[in-house]
Amino acid sequence: MENKIPVGAYIGFFIFIFLVLVVLCILFCCSCHVVKHSEVMILERWGKYKKTMLPGLYFINPFCESPRKINWRFCDSSGSYQRIVHEKTNRIDIREHVIVFGKQPVISRDTVSIEIDALVYYQISDPKLAVYSVQNLPDAIELLAQTSLRNIMANLTFDECFSSRELINNQLKQQIERDANRWGVIIHRCEVYNILPPQDIVAAMESQIREERERRAAILLADGARESEVIRSRGTAAKIVLMSEGFRTASIQESKGFSEAKVLLAKAEARSLTAIREAIQDSKIKATDYFLAVHYLQAVTSTLNTNSSATLFLVPQDILDKIATIADK
Repeated sequence: MENKIPVGAYIGFFIFIFLVLVVLCILFCCSCHVVKHSEVMILERWGKYKKTMLPGLYFINPFCESPRKINWRFCDSSGSYQRIVHEKTNRIDIREHVIVFGKQPVISRDTVSIEIDALVYYQISDPKLAVYSVQNLPDAIELLAQTSLRNIMANLTFDECFSSRELINNQLKQQIERDANRWGVIIHRCEVYNILPPQDIVAAMESQIREERERRAAILLADGARESEVIRSRGTAAKIVLMSEGFRTASIQESKGFSEAKVLLAKAEARSLTAIREAIQDSKIKATDYFLAVHYLQAVTSTLNTNSSATLFLVPQDILDKIATIADK
C-alpha cells in the first residue's frame, strides 16, 4: 500500500508559504521608500544619523535602519481662530513655509498697548540641523519671532510704530536670522501686516484726523477766496485800464473829428464867401452889408424860435437912417 501525504501536511505547507510571502511583502514595504519631490527623509542606523535621503527610490535594511519620526507642534492662526496643530511625519518639506502669528499684545516705548499681527516666511536649508538642533522647529521660530517683535516694539513710540513698518520688518528679520541659521533655516521675509491700537486711541486719532481735514478745508476755502479776490481785482483793474484807454482813444478820435469838421466848415464858408463876393461884385451891394443882413435875420429867427411870445416889428432901413440923422443933429 502506497504512503499518502496527509492533507494536513499540504495545508501546513501552503500556510507556511503564505506566511513567508506575507513576511517578504512586509519586509519589502519596510525597506522600499519613495521620497517625493520637494521632500527629504532623515535615515538613521541603530538610532544614529546615517544620511539625508533626497527625492528618489531607496531600499533600506528594515532591521537596523529606519526613517526618523518627527513630531512638530505649532499654532495655526490663518483662520478666524487659533488652533494647535500636531504633525507626525518622517518626511521634511523643504519648500517655503509661512507662520501666521495671532494678535500679539505689545507695549510701545511711551507705554501704549497695541496688538500686532505678523508673518514669517522661512525655508529649511539643512534638514539635519532642523531635526537634531531644535526639538520643535515651527514652534521655536514662532516663539522667537514673538519675543523679537516685542523687543523691537518696546524701543519705538506709538507714532513710530505706524510710520516705521519697513524698519520693524528689517529688524525682525535680522534678529530671527541669527538663531534660525543655527537650526538650518533661511528666513526669507518678515512682515507686520496689521497694527491695532486701543479703541480710545482710535477715537482720538479719528477726531484728530477729522479736525485736520476741517482745518485744511478752511485753509483751502480761504486760499480760494483770496485767489478769487485777487483775480477779481486784477480783472477790475484791467477793465478800468481798458476803459481809460477806450475813453482816451474815443476823445482823441472825437477831437480829431471835431477839428476836421471845423476845418471843413471853415473851408466851406471860405468858398461860400468867395462865391458870394464874386456874385455881388458887379452890384451896388456891399459884401459886409449882405453878411450883416444875413446874420441879423439868423439872430431874429433864433430869437423867435426860443421865445414864441415875442412880437417882431419890421422897420425899413431908410426910416432908421433918417431917424439916426435927426438924432445926430
